[in-house]
Amino acid sequence: MVKEKSNSSVKISLVYALFFISSAFMLLVAVVFSFYISGMERETLGSIQKHLLTAAHHASVYLTVDELDLFHTEEDMERPEWEEIRTRLQKFAEDTQVLYVYYWRYTGDGYIQYIIDNDEDEEYMVHPAMFFSLEADEISAEAALAIEAGKSWITDLGVYTDSWDDLLTAVVPVFNDDGTVYCGAGVDISDEVLVTMRSNIRIMRFMLIFSLLVSVLSGYLCMRSYNKKAIQSVNASLSKSQFLSTMSHEIRTPLNAVIGMTAIGKKAQEIDKKDRAFNKIENASFQLLGVINEVLDMAKIEANKLELSPVEFDFEKMLQKVVEVVSYRAEEKGQLLTVNIDSNVPERIVADDQHLAQVVTNLLSNAIKFTPENGRIELTAYVVEQSGDECRLRIDVADNGIGISPKQQSRLFKMYAQAEDDTSRKFGGTGLGLVISKRIVELMGGNIWVESELGSGARFIFTVKVLQKIRGQNYISENPDAIAAKSDDISHMDIRFDGKKMLIVEDIEINREIIVSILEHTGILIDSAGNGKEALDIIEAEADMYDIILMDVQMPVMDGLEATRRIRTLYSPQNNKPPIIAMTANAFKDDIEQCLEAGMNDHLSKPLDVERVFEVLRNYLS
Repeated sequence: MVKEKSNSSVKISLVYALFFISSAFMLLVAVVFSFYISGMERETLGSIQKHLLTAAHHASVYLTVDELDLFHTEEDMERPEWEEIRTRLQKFAEDTQVLYVYYWRYTGDGYIQYIIDNDEDEEYMVHPAMFFSLEADEISAEAALAIEAGKSWITDLGVYTDSWDDLLTAVVPVFNDDGTVYCGAGVDISDEVLVTMRSNIRIMRFMLIFSLLVSVLSGYLCMRSYNKKAIQSVNASLSKSQFLSTMSHEIRTPLNAVIGMTAIGKKAQEIDKKDRAFNKIENASFQLLGVINEVLDMAKIEANKLELSPVEFDFEKMLQKVVEVVSYRAEEKGQLLTVNIDSNVPERIVADDQHLAQVVTNLLSNAIKFTPENGRIELTAYVVEQSGDECRLRIDVADNGIGISPKQQSRLFKMYAQAEDDTSRKFGGTGLGLVISKRIVELMGGNIWVESELGSGARFIFTVKVLQKIRGQNYISENPDAIAAKSDDISHMDIRFDGKKMLIVEDIEINREIIVSILEHTGILIDSAGNGKEALDIIEAEADMYDIILMDVQMPVMDGLEATRRIRTLYSPQNNKPPIIAMTANAFKDDIEQCLEAGMNDHLSKPLDVERVFEVLRNYLS
């Protein structure tokens, strides 16, 4: 007992140490990020100052000394050249993207005389009658001294006097033919955007540091409040920490592929290279979606909300789809994937097809992952018990991979645990698949277990209770392509909805674009609305305009649920059209029930499954 407490104390101390190290690391990251932001600010300002200096140098040769020498007195403004030169300067300002361009000469007695500029406001018009005392403005005096010395000069952001407020200025000398300085040529731009940016950056920097300090302080106080229950659950907490670390890796890996291949695809000139990048992005996206789905399933399991939705389906076709999904991985490793369906397995059964497919997918994916190249994987399905309309299916997934030791087997079906701590580093994966599979199998009235020895492969076995239909013949295949070949699904390119009209209610433009792209070959006419209020206004104007509506749920102004309720009030109970299909990332059962209760007819979850989209449209538009 003393030893257990000592171990717990050591673990708690380790957690404290890790906390302080991570806190210090976060603070260091915040400081580095702060310096990085400051560097970006300086780089932006430097770029603008460089642009100003370049524009000022162009201005210094844009007008000749002879042209500038025409204007010394107020009467010189009556010369025809005055307006002609001002018009030229206005065009110069547009071309160089500056606010003002102007010229002034130093009189040598403590004043500068303004010559001419592009300002159309006569109240502030620069003209030879204007003299400005340098004693009244140290920044102007600094500029004049630099110009007299033949040097360029530029203001710093935020360093102003009254005469330079809200402007960034660059001035360069204009030289006579003999190399002496005749006057200065200057350009201005407004610093409003830069000052606002710097202010926002300072606020962001403060908020970053403050939020990190609050997080560190809150974390420390929470750790100080650990009680006996926290000590007893330290092992579970450490397991979850390891799980979160694994999850971070599993999410970042496909996300890195998406970001990296997107950059490669954008740079690639050849179509085949772009196609390769798109294929990689697609594979990584599905991998990322699989990780997210596993996390959501685990959340449902912990909240005891994982529920089954039994439907009648073709068992063999379900396996076909599973094999199609995983077979490419087996082909990459040169593995032989064999599928055997016994003749006593019913052709059609009643069960939760999606969750049953999820279990089979998990087991096949693990077998492929842990089996070496050119290995063998065999899936066998048969009935082990029958009673009236009910039967018990047994599905075995066997491989000749690395095998599993008894110690490892004891950890397989535990939450947040993998057979070995370095499994995720060697083979990838979240470690949730078998836990989720176990819960699904138990909900379906079955069991799952493993038979294996280290180095001698593994056989995962599970049973489920289903309602049976009548089956025709036995099917054995050693080629997954043969299974896929039996599919009689209609090609998406052959589906037409000519004459039909759809309204897409979605606030995210790219989501609307995806639907339009998916359906562009079907002949369906598509309109869109950015929120539920816009959709309601459209339907109120002409109730029978659309044959179907795809409705997002979470939108500004008016959400999809409220919009659906109001649209339904526009129709009589006998004419409850048009069908409204929820199209949302809210994919839990409670979310789906909310959609149906609001008056929606069906549900499409994001990211969209193209096959499911066409299935729903065929159901409601045929």
